[in-house]
Amino acid sequence: MIILKPKSEKFFLRHFVANDVKGFYECQQDKWAKKGFMTVPKNLAAAKKEVKYEISQYKKKKPTGESFAIVIDGNFAGYVEVHDLNKKFREHKAKIGYCLHEKFRGQGITADAVKLITKYAFKKYKLKRIAGWCRTFNKASASVLKRSGFKFEGILKNNKCKNGKCLDDMVWAITK
Repeated sequence: MIILKPKSEKFFLRHFVANDVKGFYECQQDKWAKKGFMTVPKNLAAAKKEVKYEISQYKKKKPTGESFAIVIDGNFAGYVEVHDLNKKFREHKAKIGYCLHEKFRGQGITADAVKLITKYAFKKYKLKRIAGWCRTFNKASASVLKRSGFKFEGILKNNKCKNGKCLDDMVWAITK
């Protein structure tokens, strides 16, 4: 298992384990997570399936993603992931995603976690580009990306449709 620690020592990152299901589910159930993500697990069984899939990626030589639990005082507080890895003709790039339980937000934890994973992913996967997308209404997520060194590239209008409403996404990226 890989463990990453920031200088701040507020938290550490580690690969998902089976016991993370409840925390993974709970951190995506508040109104902001439900509004920002296209889908969230509807129940613990769905969360268990997602966590199990993420764990299966650790054994692969060319995973499609790598997810890390954000652990604070021994508890699952959220996650940060690098995904869309090892795609044909796009081996040089990936996307980053994250979610933090609402009781831990506003402390700079997510930005620190994103910085750690960005540095880790560039080195491990020899990437040239990592992108982060967030809805245009999600100013907190945009702030995380900005504070993590990502540069704003633009807005994808009507990029995704959810519940009959089209949503715009901001695109942020960091390159080597």
